[in-house]
Amino acid sequence: MEEKNIQEDMKKIAIARINTFSDDLGIIIGNKKYTKKEILESIENGDDTGQEVIDSQIEYLRDMASGAIYENS
Repeated sequence: MEEKNIQEDMKKIAIARINTFSDDLGIIIGNKKYTKKEILESIENGDDTGQEVIDSQIEYLRDMASGAIYENS
């Protein structure tokens, strides 16, 4: 049950972060370009693309918190 709660929290964080981006946002994953709306739908639906976005957002936040993102600056 705890794992499900953690996954839901990560999903909410990713959605909140994506919502702060410009409506013109586009992300290319593999060979497909996704609009902001499509990204949010994928996260909500829990499909593979949505999970990739969640994972990348959480990894970014972890790197910021640890300082790793600033090491090569």
